[in-house]
Amino acid sequence: MKAKLLNVVKASWSYVLTLIAGLYLVGILTGTIMALSKYKLTTAVHLSAVLRQLALHPWHDDLLYLSQKNPISIIAGIGVILYTLYLALKHNSQHQSWQTADTETHGSATWGDLKELSDHYFSINAKDLTTAFNNTTQAEILKSLVDREKSAKGAD
Repeated sequence: MKAKLLNVVKASWSYVLTLIAGLYLVGILTGTIMALSKYKLTTAVHLSAVLRQLALHPWHDDLLYLSQKNPISIIAGIGVILYTLYLALKHNSQHQSWQTADTETHGSATWGDLKELSDHYFSINAKDLTTAFNNTTQAEILKSLVDREKSAKGAD
Protein backbone atom coordinates (compact mmCIF):
# COMPACT_ATOMS: atom_id res chain seq x y z
CA MET A 1 0.00 0.00 0.00
CA LYS A 2 2.80 2.41 0.91
CA ALA A 3 4.70 1.56 -2.28
CA LYS A 4 1.61 2.25 -4.38
CA LEU A 5 1.04 5.58 -2.60
CA LEU A 6 4.69 6.48 -3.09
CA ASN A 7 4.43 5.72 -6.81
CA VAL A 8 1.34 7.92 -7.11
CA VAL A 9 3.13 10.78 -5.33
CA LYS A 10 6.20 10.37 -7.54
CA ALA A 11 4.06 10.39 -10.68
CA SER A 12 1.97 13.41 -9.72
CA TRP A 13 4.37 15.76 -7.91
CA SER A 14 5.16 17.77 -11.06
CA TYR A 15 1.45 18.33 -11.75
CA VAL A 16 0.77 19.39 -8.17
CA LEU A 17 3.69 21.80 -8.37
CA THR A 18 2.38 23.17 -11.68
CA LEU A 19 -1.06 23.62 -10.16
CA ILE A 20 0.28 25.42 -7.09
CA ALA A 21 2.49 27.72 -9.17
CA GLY A 22 -0.38 28.45 -11.54
CA LEU A 23 -2.79 29.29 -8.73
CA TYR A 24 -0.10 31.47 -7.14
CA LEU A 25 0.21 33.40 -10.38
CA VAL A 26 -3.58 33.62 -10.66
CA GLY A 27 -3.66 35.32 -7.27
CA ILE A 28 -1.01 37.80 -8.31
CA LEU A 29 -2.79 38.48 -11.62
CA THR A 30 -6.14 38.98 -9.91
CA GLY A 31 -4.65 41.27 -7.26
CA THR A 32 -2.85 43.31 -9.88
CA ILE A 33 -6.01 43.77 -11.92
CA MET A 34 -7.93 44.71 -8.78
CA ALA A 35 -5.22 47.23 -7.84
CA LEU A 36 -5.29 48.71 -11.33
CA SER A 37 -9.05 49.16 -11.13
CA LYS A 38 -8.87 50.64 -7.62
CA TYR A 39 -5.97 53.06 -7.97
CA LYS A 40 -6.34 53.96 -11.68
CA LEU A 41 -4.12 57.02 -12.16
CA THR A 42 -2.01 56.50 -9.02
CA THR A 43 -1.15 52.88 -9.87
CA ALA A 44 2.58 53.56 -10.06
CA VAL A 45 2.62 54.71 -6.45
CA HIS A 46 0.70 51.76 -5.00
CA LEU A 47 1.58 48.88 -7.34
CA SER A 48 4.82 47.85 -5.65
CA ALA A 49 3.12 47.58 -2.25
CA VAL A 50 0.25 45.60 -3.74
CA LEU A 51 2.58 43.18 -5.54
CA ARG A 52 4.65 42.69 -2.38
CA GLN A 53 1.50 41.88 -0.39
CA LEU A 54 0.31 39.46 -3.07
CA ALA A 55 3.68 37.71 -3.30
CA LEU A 56 4.10 37.32 0.46
CA HIS A 57 0.54 36.22 1.32
CA PRO A 58 -0.89 34.59 -1.79
CA TRP A 59 -3.26 32.09 -0.18
CA HIS A 60 -4.88 34.71 2.03
CA ASP A 61 -5.64 36.86 -1.00
CA ASP A 62 -6.75 33.88 -3.11
CA LEU A 63 -9.22 32.78 -0.44
CA LEU A 64 -10.44 36.36 -0.12
CA TYR A 65 -11.06 36.58 -3.89
CA LEU A 66 -12.86 33.25 -3.88
CA SER A 67 -15.07 34.25 -0.95
CA GLN A 68 -15.95 37.44 -2.84
CA LYS A 69 -16.68 35.31 -5.93
CA ASN A 70 -14.24 37.34 -7.99
CA PRO A 71 -14.79 36.29 -11.62
CA ILE A 72 -11.18 36.94 -12.65
CA SER A 73 -9.87 34.63 -9.95
CA ILE A 74 -12.45 31.94 -10.63
CA ILE A 75 -12.00 31.91 -14.42
CA ALA A 76 -8.20 32.03 -14.24
CA GLY A 77 -8.17 29.31 -11.54
CA ILE A 78 -10.36 27.03 -13.65
CA GLY A 79 -8.08 27.73 -16.61
CA VAL A 80 -5.01 26.70 -14.60
CA ILE A 81 -6.72 23.52 -13.38
CA LEU A 82 -7.81 22.57 -16.92
CA TYR A 83 -4.36 23.31 -18.33
CA THR A 84 -2.73 21.14 -15.65
CA LEU A 85 -5.15 18.30 -16.43
CA TYR A 86 -4.38 18.71 -20.14
CA LEU A 87 -0.64 18.45 -19.45
CA ALA A 88 -1.16 15.36 -17.31
CA LEU A 89 -3.31 13.61 -19.90
CA LYS A 90 -1.00 14.51 -22.77
CA HIS A 91 2.03 13.26 -20.85
CA ASN A 92 0.20 10.05 -19.97
CA SER A 93 -0.79 9.38 -23.60
CA GLN A 94 2.75 10.05 -24.85
CA HIS A 95 4.14 7.83 -22.12
CA GLN A 96 1.84 4.99 -23.17
CA SER A 97 2.71 5.39 -26.85
CA TRP A 98 6.41 5.06 -26.06
CA GLN A 99 5.97 1.92 -23.99
CA THR A 100 7.91 -0.95 -25.47
CA ALA A 101 6.43 -4.27 -26.44
CA ASP A 102 7.98 -7.59 -25.55
CA THR A 103 10.50 -6.96 -28.35
CA GLU A 104 12.09 -4.10 -26.36
CA THR A 105 11.66 -1.76 -29.32
CA HIS A 106 9.51 1.30 -29.92
CA GLY A 107 6.61 1.04 -32.29
CA SER A 108 6.56 -1.79 -34.79
CA ALA A 109 10.31 -2.03 -35.34
CA THR A 110 11.86 -5.40 -34.53
CA TRP A 111 15.33 -6.89 -34.70
CA GLY A 112 15.78 -9.36 -37.54
CA ASP A 113 17.34 -12.73 -36.95
CA LEU A 114 20.05 -14.24 -39.18
CA LYS A 115 17.61 -16.23 -41.34
CA GLU A 116 15.42 -13.19 -42.08
CA LEU A 117 18.46 -11.07 -42.95
CA SER A 118 20.02 -13.70 -45.20
CA ASP A 119 16.70 -14.41 -46.96
CA HIS A 120 16.12 -10.73 -47.62
CA TYR A 121 19.59 -9.42 -48.46
CA PHE A 122 21.70 -12.41 -49.52
CA SER A 123 19.26 -14.57 -51.47
CA ILE A 124 20.33 -13.32 -54.93
CA ASN A 125 22.28 -15.82 -57.07
CA ALA A 126 25.23 -15.00 -59.34
CA LYS A 127 23.19 -14.79 -62.57
CA ASP A 128 20.63 -12.42 -61.00
CA LEU A 129 23.46 -10.33 -59.56
CA THR A 130 25.10 -9.98 -63.00
CA THR A 131 21.78 -9.12 -64.64
CA ALA A 132 20.95 -6.55 -61.97
CA PHE A 133 24.42 -5.01 -62.28
CA ASN A 134 24.18 -4.81 -66.07
CA ASN A 135 20.70 -3.28 -65.90
CA THR A 136 21.76 -0.55 -63.48
CA THR A 137 24.97 0.50 -65.22
CA GLN A 138 25.11 2.34 -68.51
CA ALA A 139 26.32 0.38 -71.51
CA GLU A 140 29.01 2.95 -72.41
CA ILE A 141 30.56 2.82 -68.96
CA LEU A 142 30.47 -0.96 -68.99
CA LYS A 143 32.11 -1.08 -72.46
CA SER A 144 34.88 1.32 -71.36
CA LEU A 145 35.55 -0.84 -68.29
CA VAL A 146 35.76 -4.00 -70.42
CA ASP A 147 38.06 -2.23 -72.92
CA ARG A 148 40.26 -0.97 -70.08
CA GLU A 149 40.50 -4.49 -68.66
CA LYS A 150 41.41 -5.92 -72.09
CA SER A 151 44.08 -3.26 -72.63
CA ALA A 152 45.53 -3.92 -69.18
CA LYS A 153 45.74 -7.66 -69.93
CA GLY A 154 47.23 -6.97 -73.36
CA ALA A 155 49.98 -4.81 -71.85
CA ASP A 156 51.08 -7.63 -69.53
